[in-house]
Amino acid sequence: MKGSIFKLLADFVDQTYGPDAFEDLVDATDLETAEPFVGPGNYPASDLLALVDTAVTTHEVEVEPLLRAFGRHSFPALARSVPTLLEGLDDPHSLLLNLETVIHTEVRKLDPEASPARFSAVEHGPGVLTLNYESDFGLFALVEGFLDGLADWYGVPVGYERRSTAGTSGSFLVRSGDAVGASATGPGQVATESVSARA
Repeated sequence: MKGSIFKLLADFVDQTYGPDAFEDLVDATDLETAEPFVGPGNYPASDLLALVDTAVTTHEVEVEPLLRAFGRHSFPALARSVPTLLEGLDDPHSLLLNLETVIHTEVRKLDPEASPARFSAVEHGPGVLTLNYESDFGLFALVEGFLDGLADWYGVPVGYERRSTAGTSGSFLVRSGDAVGASATGPGQVATESVSARA
């Protein structure tokens, strides 16, 4: 996992829990990595998960809300780091439809060692799609946080429901813009939905 993700975690932890909070987490966690995390470096994903576990214990929070908040914090920073990749993707719907074919393909070109989660999208209608997610870790709440951050970035509402999970794979029904609040277009009916929008 790239050091830039650890840097995002450090920024999030320090902003949420105070200066030096991330350094305290590092000191309290049994990590495979001995040296400081730097942006261009590659580090075991297990170190990130271990730091999250320590944060959950230290700050007495639940893991899913923590991951969701981290994802929301991180998406705008990630978007600012690759502005050319977002050209022509002018709304959440278009970005999600092109997430794997454009964004992650280009990420792998820039960094052949990168192993981002895998996504595919099935469009059901204007502003409505199913986002399929597969990774080695099943961080579903982190994906939901990224969707919240997507709403912040574009300044439009994004609603989602976690539809199914099997091991480390899952899917989300995602609606954005005017489609938020509309009846479900995908299989089944939405009972509950999380909605984010920048005020």
